[in-house]
Amino acid sequence: MADVEICVDNLESCLAAAEGGCSRIELCSSLAEGGLTPTPAFLVAAKKLISVPIFCMVRCRGGDMVYSDTEAELLLHEAEDLVRAGADGLVFGALRSDGSLDEDLCRRMKAVAGALPCTFHRAFDLLSDPVQQLEKIIALGYSRVLTSGCESTALRGAATIKALVQAADGRIGIMAGAGIKSTNVAEIVASTGVQSVHASARVCRRSSTSVTVNMGSTDDTTRWVCDATEVKKIVSIMNNIQ
Repeated sequence: MADVEICVDNLESCLAAAEGGCSRIELCSSLAEGGLTPTPAFLVAAKKLISVPIFCMVRCRGGDMVYSDTEAELLLHEAEDLVRAGADGLVFGALRSDGSLDEDLCRRMKAVAGALPCTFHRAFDLLSDPVQQLEKIIALGYSRVLTSGCESTALRGAATIKALVQAADGRIGIMAGAGIKSTNVAEIVASTGVQSVHASARVCRRSSTSVTVNMGSTDDTTRWVCDATEVKKIVSIMNNIQ
């Protein structure tokens, strides 16, 4: 059966992703910044609308994944709130300034998750030695790694993703992400051997209001929402491959 995760940052996209038949939702705020921690209220609202498992991003700010001690405490508190609110899993990643894994913080995050599964997000693509660091992530008890193969897109990083799948040898899930579309997902799966993919499946929608004052975003006249039709296409292709 296809394993297709869709990242969303609004309720409309939650509904569309579920309608499209996704396996799991990665719930975020601000996908424009790569995804930040959603509020517990957002999670509760989403769970009332859909029955698809919801994994929550834990990332307190944009920018790098090197966190100060105070930020680490904030991240752990955010995770605790999301677990209490009913998260089905957490999505997290943390590095040290030298490009190595922040094992201590990642271990503490897994402890907060308890029995809930954890995905190590694309901070993985910034690690100085991803194949070696994969062993540490496995030892920490994380369930899967989201990766583009250390490139800007999964298609470009296909060779590295394939090497990671082989190194993982079934001990942890390797999920390809970044630039996944219905038009390339078959090629990516065939060239890497992954059984899980991650996509946003988004389309741009123009605002129905007349914007006269910019509120700080790059374009207040548009917003991005998940396209259920694109999700269905990806899921169908993945099912035919399996």
